[in-house]
Amino acid sequence: QAANRLTDAMQGLDERSQDIIRARWLDEDNKSTLQELADRYGVSAERVRQLEKNAMKKLRAAIEA
Repeated sequence: QAANRLTDAMQGLDERSQDIIRARWLDEDNKSTLQELADRYGVSAERVRQLEKNAMKKLRAAIEA
């Protein structure tokens, strides 16, 4: 059930945010760094951190709802 809630919550995020969360938290074998994601999206590592923080906030809210 927890996995279903996470899947549903992830669908509420935009594609880039989903990718950041997957790359930073859900890919056990090859977790990406902020800088790797920054290079991929053409933004700063700080911006990736902000996007990750906002995505996590949305995920928590969706799961707790």
